[in-house]
Amino acid sequence: MNFIKNIFEGTVGDFEHRQFKRFSKGEFKDRAIMEITVGSKIKIKTSFEYAEGFVRLLAEKITTKVNVTGGIITTAKDFEQVTGIPIDKTKQFQGVRTYMINTDLSKDDILNAMNKFSDAVYCLTFTNDYGSLKTKVKSPKSAKPGKGDEDAKADYCTFTTSDKNLLRDFVFDVHDSFKSCKINHTFIINEIIVPKEYQNDFALARIHAKKKGKIVRKLDLDGKEIINEFDFEA
Repeated sequence: MNFIKNIFEGTVGDFEHRQFKRFSKGEFKDRAIMEITVGSKIKIKTSFEYAEGFVRLLAEKITTKVNVTGGIITTAKDFEQVTGIPIDKTKQFQGVRTYMINTDLSKDDILNAMNKFSDAVYCLTFTNDYGSLKTKVKSPKSAKPGKGDEDAKADYCTFTTSDKNLLRDFVFDVHDSFKSCKINHTFIINEIIVPKEYQNDFALARIHAKKKGKIVRKLDLDGKEIINEFDFEA
């Protein structure tokens, strides 16, 4: 579910590609931010990039139905008709709709909607036996920089679970134990690769263009700083 880990391991698909669609060439700091606290449970606070992965992970663990609140942000006009998910109310601004929900949903209800509307932003809050997810309902934006010497904030969603095996999915490149961990990435995009079949169509070129460059990954494990770098194309 961690697109950074997938890219690091060379596993790149549509999920990973979508993370970079909004970027042009350049250097983009304070991306994919994460703060992990380890106690009797693990608590993971993140910026918006991880929200979809958490929704999919937790939805997979639903056995019957659970109450789901929050919103789905999309340009689609027919979300309710296609998915069958009842909408409480709709907010709209410049063609972007936020569908607010408060209803009981099954695993398939959530995953089918996400597969049919893969470009939507799922700002969902729900709990099951595996864990709990709380997500703010707001359009994705880069994390706010901290004041003074403070770090940028990971305040878009919070995931809590007792499954400590999940740590390896996020701290995949360090094997030391820790009580707290902060992770921050800089995306350096040097090249935009447009497939030949889309080079004469600006709209499709924007959708299908791959971004190539380097990811600088900075970890702070209990005050110990570790920096890793790796090339990527997604």
